[in-house]
Amino acid sequence: MDHMTGILFAAIAALAWTFFSFAMKTALRDASVFKAAAGVTGLNAMFVTIVALFIISPADFVPKNTDTIFYLGLAGVFHVGLARIFFYTAIQRLGPSRAIPMAMSYPVVTAVTAAWFLGEPVTAAILGGLALLLGGIVLIVQADPARPGTEQSAAPSWRIVGWASAAITALLWGIAATFFKKAALGVHPLAVTSVSLWVGFTVSFLISRWMDPKGRVPGSSWRWLLLSAALQTVAVPFYVLAFTHTLAVRVTAIVSIQPFLAIPIGWLIMREAENITPRLAIGATLIVGGTILVIL
Repeated sequence: MDHMTGILFAAIAALAWTFFSFAMKTALRDASVFKAAAGVTGLNAMFVTIVALFIISPADFVPKNTDTIFYLGLAGVFHVGLARIFFYTAIQRLGPSRAIPMAMSYPVVTAVTAAWFLGEPVTAAILGGLALLLGGIVLIVQADPARPGTEQSAAPSWRIVGWASAAITALLWGIAATFFKKAALGVHPLAVTSVSLWVGFTVSFLISRWMDPKGRVPGSSWRWLLLSAALQTVAVPFYVLAFTHTLAVRVTAIVSIQPFLAIPIGWLIMREAENITPRLAIGATLIVGGTILVIL
């Protein structure tokens, strides 16, 4: 039964992260991506730190060595500070049903980069997963686009930036996964998440001041940013705790089905805006299949 608890926790995390993307899409209407990223990351860091202090002691936040501090900083800069800005840009321009599948392909990026840089073997599963992934991406890119809102452009360049942002998100998450693993060797995983979020908040805040000093987040967006941060805060502890109850491959596989979840959720709550098509659904399914094939 213990492994069933882990599966349940991972499923809750996957659902929370999927709903988060739709809440974030709503928050980004008429809002600066840079300012919204800084705001939601700051709220998320505060919430996760409070939750973590109920589960672990303050002593668990103390890194064991300088290498841990180094990898904590890298995780915060790349996985949170930079990747979230690109991910939110993709959500704003493509919609969650299209941004999530490409961004969530990062386990394949991790496997390929590990094989390339660390000399790990390239298995048939990696090659097969990569083929499915590429096929799914082609279908999603060729699917009819989401319908732009009143504040968005229907120009191809608007979507091209969105696709590029989703791809960069996958690349950053795939590479930065190693930083989290390294940091977790010297400090509790919840502490890793908390500290990296604060680092990411600092990075996103500085970027927002540099890239979009006059950008604003309207008052109507803040309730959605608050909901987004709350959903992320639900997801993170359940995701971390799932690893203590079941195998890591099961947790990663369940969390990787987010693209598949995004299709029916998008159809239910943002049917007109998301423009769910059969090609999009098939593409998302191929991406999920390719990702899970690599993981397992």
